[in-house]
Amino acid sequence: MMSPVAKKIVLKIITYLLAILIVIFALVPFLWAVSTSFKTNIDIYSLKPSFIPKPFILSNYTMVLENPKMVTYFRNTVIIAICSTIISLFVAVFAAYGFSRYKFPGRSPLLYSILFTRVLPRVALLVPFYVTLSNLQLVNKISGLVLVYLIVGMPITVWLLKGYIDALPAEVEEAALVDGCRPLQILFRIVVPMVAPAIAAIGMYSFILAWNEFLFPLLLAKDSTTRPISVGLAFYIDEDGIDWGPMMAASVLMSLPAIILFSFAQKYIVKGLSEGAVKG
Repeated sequence: MMSPVAKKIVLKIITYLLAILIVIFALVPFLWAVSTSFKTNIDIYSLKPSFIPKPFILSNYTMVLENPKMVTYFRNTVIIAICSTIISLFVAVFAAYGFSRYKFPGRSPLLYSILFTRVLPRVALLVPFYVTLSNLQLVNKISGLVLVYLIVGMPITVWLLKGYIDALPAEVEEAALVDGCRPLQILFRIVVPMVAPAIAAIGMYSFILAWNEFLFPLLLAKDSTTRPISVGLAFYIDEDGIDWGPMMAASVLMSLPAIILFSFAQKYIVKGLSEGAVKG
């Protein structure tokens, strides 16, 4: 039989090997896309593909950046992602604090009904969203996409932030109330600073969710004035085939903002998600 020390060493080795395999599985497709974005068509369709581009070209990126439609798609994505994230955080702060600290009739059914909208498959929501936006005359408008993204992302943001607020000691708020603070002052001067890591985590989640969304804008955005870049990438596929070079270049450019933001906010995201899961 193996000794306890040997078992720990074997378990650690297996854990590291699995972690390495997962990292390779996640990184190789992205690194191959980066490599393809610097290749010529001859190199891309070569029978013996190589990871290192030969020759190394930048024309795919130039083609994307000089395409006015792609620039418009990128601008639309930035506007939609930022607006939906800011509004989502603003609403989530009030909703999560209300569900966490106030007891009112129908509180539990309402809370679970919010989460239930997240459980539904997105395909089941396409027709209701389209009919609703048509009645509101918001189809093919950026404001309509922001509204849809809010409805899709709001349940998880409220639940995450509520769990974080549940873990806060209520005595701090009670002391502030005794000192004469009003509810809004308690919320913005005491609670919000204490849940700042959770807000950063939820903000990043909402931003990435909006940045990568494809299904809803595919149906609700009908032309280049409102399409985000996730939908715009699909137009590199036509009856003549797939224009892999520019498509991979645009994909890399689309991924960079989310990667950069995630890198800077990583510690806040891990802390916010872990502490926000303490209570629910």
